[in-house]
Amino acid sequence: MKPELAPKPPIALPIGSLVPLPELFTHASTLHGQGHVARVMVHAFRLLAATGWAEEAPRLWAAVYLHDIARTHDGRCYRHGADAMAKFETRPELRSLFTQGGVAGDDYVQIHTAVVHHCRPQELDRAHPHWRLTSLLKDADGLDRVRLGDLDPQYLRNPEARGMVGFAEKLFSETTGKISVGDGHFEAVWSEAAKVLEARRG
Repeated sequence: MKPELAPKPPIALPIGSLVPLPELFTHASTLHGQGHVARVMVHAFRLLAATGWAEEAPRLWAAVYLHDIARTHDGRCYRHGADAMAKFETRPELRSLFTQGGVAGDDYVQIHTAVVHHCRPQELDRAHPHWRLTSLLKDADGLDRVRLGDLDPQYLRNPEARGMVGFAEKLFSETTGKISVGDGHFEAVWSEAAKVLEARRG
């Protein structure tokens, strides 16, 4: 299972607008800033293709976009998801952006659950109506734990994610410190991800 990347992400907006710019983050960070979110976004979109849950695309995009914007430090933190949703409520331009990208008003209940729970150790029960979106966010975020050197694939919730660890390691090594953050960052990361997949196929 090696899902490809489409020429463009599955959100009909300019690619540069799909991840937050560095100035949106409360805490300037190389561990949890734009570079991290860009890689998590790539993993999220690959997981959508691998699982066949394409209908989750707008909700997952918004959840990934928001998940770390309100961190105040790089240590263990169980509240930054809730803080991210509180910050979102103060930024009407983000709601407008998400609407343009296909997020509907009734999607925010699921997005809220996923973002709040992505940093909490307690797992949602698989029967929970928001488990799928939350599991996708947690697995996409978890794949980028390769940057910390402590990813245990057994903790990933979806079997499709467990097959993406090698890709995650390569994407991290090929982008970190090599692509400047800012306006063109996600486009460059997306392009590099396609090259990584092509090289792994060859």
